[in-house]
Amino acid sequence: MLGFGNQYRTNDASGIAVFISDLQPSKRIDRIYDMERQSGIREDGYLAVLRVAASFLTGESSTTTSATTSLLSDRGENSSSSTYLSSFLKQTFTHALSPIQSMPTMENVESWSYKNSGIMAQQYTMCATAHGLSTCMMEGYDARRVKEILRIPDRYGVPLMVATGYDYGTTTADDLIHADIIDDDDADDRLDKRTPRLEMNELFFGDTFGQPLDLLLDNKNTIEKDNTVAA
Repeated sequence: MLGFGNQYRTNDASGIAVFISDLQPSKRIDRIYDMERQSGIREDGYLAVLRVAASFLTGESSTTTSATTSLLSDRGENSSSSTYLSSFLKQTFTHALSPIQSMPTMENVESWSYKNSGIMAQQYTMCATAHGLSTCMMEGYDARRVKEILRIPDRYGVPLMVATGYDYGTTTADDLIHADIIDDDDADDRLDKRTPRLEMNELFFGDTFGQPLDLLLDNKNTIEKDNTVAA
């Protein structure tokens, strides 16, 4: 969507990893429950609340009361409306109780599912990089056309895709730089190519938001001390 500067990545990449998010996870919860139970790893308490907690936290309409669902049906509204109403009621309820006791933060199903897909995409990029591949996380595409071309059911959203391939100038497998064999010269070259970053003190905080992180302070003091000694 940002013009040729990004479109060439999809044309030249060896592959495009398209990540999709399940927007109706309750349809799979029974299977997940059976897998968890058969594994024997989870405690009984975890299994006892798994179904309810999963449905409650993702903001799906399955937790809407029958009276509310009936009312929506009488008005001719679809299940999407009941989903949003269910999420709104639960968010209002938990927000009202939060000053009295700790309550889970309610999210709509898109936020919950997209967040989990993002974790998976991050892991994918790290693994690809460790094997000498280059990646580029991308958004700004036409999700409707993506779903149409790849025949993705309406049940799923498309939060992001990752262009994956070989860096420019890489012609053979011997040219790949694997994470476990990077030497100092290779590391310097990669740092030279790194895109700009915000300062660490703008991104990492200590006990509360905006407070310096002790680790960064110690590092800064060490650098200043070394510079003083050198001078």
